Amino acid sequence: MRSRLAAACVVLSAALLQPLQPAPAAATVPGDADAAMSAFISTFWDPQKKYFYTNSDRKIHPEHAHGPEGGLYTDFWWEAQLWELVMDAYERTRGSTYRTMIDDVYAGFVAAYPTFENDFNDDLGWWALACARAYEITGDTAYLDRSRELFERIWAFHDSTYGGGIWWRRSVRDQKNVATNAPAVLTATKLYTATGEASYLERARGLFAWIKENLQEDGHVYDHLQDAGTLVKWDFTYNFGTYISAAAALRKVTGADSYLDDARAAADWATTYLTNGGTLLHEGVDDGGGFKARLVRALNTLVKEHGQRQYLPFLQRNATQAWSHRRATDNLVGPDWSAPAPGTYLQSLTAAAPVSMLQIVQPDGNAGLQPENGVYEAENARPSGIGAESSQSGFSGRGYLAGWNNPDQTLTFHVNVPSAGAHELRLRYAAGAGDATRRVLVNGTEVAAAQPFPSTGGWGTWNTVVLDGVTLAKGHNTIRLEMGSNFLNLDRLDVSAQHQAESGTLRGVGTESAHAGYTGTGYVAGWNAGGQSVTLRPNVSRAGRYDFTFRYAAAAGDAVRRIVVNGAEAAGAQRFPASGSWTEWKTVTVPDVPLRKGANTVAVAFSSATGSTNRLNLDAMTLRYTGTS
Repeated sequence: MRSRLAAACVVLSAALLQPLQPAPAAATVPGDADAAMSAFISTFWDPQKKYFYTNSDRKIHPEHAHGPEGGLYTDFWWEAQLWELVMDAYERTRGSTYRTMIDDVYAGFVAAYPTFENDFNDDLGWWALACARAYEITGDTAYLDRSRELFERIWAFHDSTYGGGIWWRRSVRDQKNVATNAPAVLTATKLYTATGEASYLERARGLFAWIKENLQEDGHVYDHLQDAGTLVKWDFTYNFGTYISAAAALRKVTGADSYLDDARAAADWATTYLTNGGTLLHEGVDDGGGFKARLVRALNTLVKEHGQRQYLPFLQRNATQAWSHRRATDNLVGPDWSAPAPGTYLQSLTAAAPVSMLQIVQPDGNAGLQPENGVYEAENARPSGIGAESSQSGFSGRGYLAGWNNPDQTLTFHVNVPSAGAHELRLRYAAGAGDATRRVLVNGTEVAAAQPFPSTGGWGTWNTVVLDGVTLAKGHNTIRLEMGSNFLNLDRLDVSAQHQAESGTLRGVGTESAHAGYTGTGYVAGWNAGGQSVTLRPNVSRAGRYDFTFRYAAAAGDAVRRIVVNGAEAAGAQRFPASGSWTEWKTVTVPDVPLRKGANTVAVAFSSATGSTNRLNLDAMTLRYTGTS
């Protein structure tokens, strides 16, 4: 990976990923892996050249004009990643075509780079690693010899500066990073396994100890050291993936559980903080377009080789999400797995990442849409001209978006929901400079010309504004915020399906619309006697646990109701605290309730036996997925 990342990835590094201080759907089934690989080969492989094209249109574009013939074919480290993709396909299928391609890709690369000359040790490292893997698969000692030779060339740039580690570049010793050192650990463990030479294991253990000490903290993996030892804290899925892979490899060859603990800590951090609603975040194009593949590979290793199956549902949902957003014309997936692939040319490294995922991740055969978790951190969304920071306390995720006061600055969330209909949008923010406004558009249609964000009195105080009854389409949606007035720090968007109480099955209660502020067409009222109930029937596409949030008014004082989900009591005496009037609407949440896939029933009942009391007007219920059972 080079420092000369193209503009999109540089912007991402400088903005979203800069240091955060004290940041028609198809099932994923075996046939999808075949279709994805076939589409990739058809688009990018040149059998005469024995090399992969850089772009899907087989033209040179200045955005990434690196590689043979002026960038017509992929550059150094990209071709190593695509070689590993071919190995993925071979290991899945054991097909003769892919076995032949393993040798062909190598031959094509050697024809272009006969001496493997490169100034970047991480680029050399990817070929050292891929050659070691090719030896494991084929038994051809030429691959092993090449891996050993490249590893020694890299190791020559190991010294005691910063306490150890390998320099990134060969011509200028300007930084030591995860990108160089973690893959070197993985290569060394493979060479130790292949040769039995203890020096490889010694080097692997020493390098990993240095990375752990200098480039990570409690599972949070940073990027590099530079200058007099300054730690640059960029967040890349790439770094987490290589660190996890290195730790997992050491655990495999040593049996030491401490390495598995290290891998799990990083995996938990990445799967928690580097997602958009549970889908791995967009990291730009060029080099960044292939970053997610390294994290997916690492998580899959934890699942398959170390029994950490808690990461399998995450991988399967990401596989389904990416494949669902492929474009119909050529079955290629773009850089943002949360959004449909763009109609422009796609780069080979970007397109290869989801194909590799489909080759290695166990398919789940799920024929339904995999919905997101409803939590969209602003720093992981798609900003234009807005930077991220984390200097004010109280934010969620890795940070928040700040410095937002220019008419050209916008923010777009890509949101996927399992069914069309009304949804609640909750935007968490700070407005320390006074009242602010923003224009809100959903799928290009304005839903708020000047959505108020009332002053929070300070930048360390957070509040929430709610947009009720916003119609979203089944599947992909865009929610875009444009500049209105005043500064605003935006932390998070929560999206919940909204179920109107007046549309439920009513027993002994009626509906009305006399008191303003309700959503939908009205609310349930006249509710203060035994036997009265409202039953809602949410249909969800993923079994798991959900938060239930009820919107209500209780002007007569605190009210209590019994809540029963699928015949089982979820809350025998749920309290609905008093509201100041019948036009003051409040919410209460019943957390972590299990739902089954498909149809469910949620009954809210007046039950004297369990302490129900007082009048209650019920407006709506929203659901938010919180995790598996």
